[in-house]
Amino acid sequence: MTRLATRPATGADLPLVEEAERAYVRDVEPGQESAWTAALERNRALWRANLARTTVLEADGEPAGFVMWTPDGGAALVVTVQVLPASRRRGLGRRLLEECARRAAAAGYAEVRLGVHRDNPARALYEAAGFVPAGEDGAYLLYRRTVVPAAG
Repeated sequence: MTRLATRPATGADLPLVEEAERAYVRDVEPGQESAWTAALERNRALWRANLARTTVLEADGEPAGFVMWTPDGGAALVVTVQVLPASRRRGLGRRLLEECARRAAAAGYAEVRLGVHRDNPARALYEAAGFVPAGEDGAYLLYRRTVVPAAG
């Protein structure tokens, strides 16, 4: 049986984030790879700035995925959620989204938002995890999910 655990991300996880994000662009949005590469320093700054809001999910002590969010007005905006290819189709994406919602609620946010490229099959995961359509932005579908903020 696989032992799963979550932990806060550290600076040592940044190469994992970059590698997974690059793989996503190559697999799902290959036409954007050159623009993504041109914006790499901006992306690295975004990842560093949100490292404290990043959770790594480990399977038997090895990274299996991560989720990162950032404050966006009155909501928590998912910057990225990734499950590494060898760990997909085992419910880990849903677990990461639940952890993100829990942490966002603990920080006082009442809503979690995300955008997904319309060609990304993860749309089904988001809908199964309680996210509802909230509009479109070009090639991206926007979703939101209400969470109950922690009592303060």
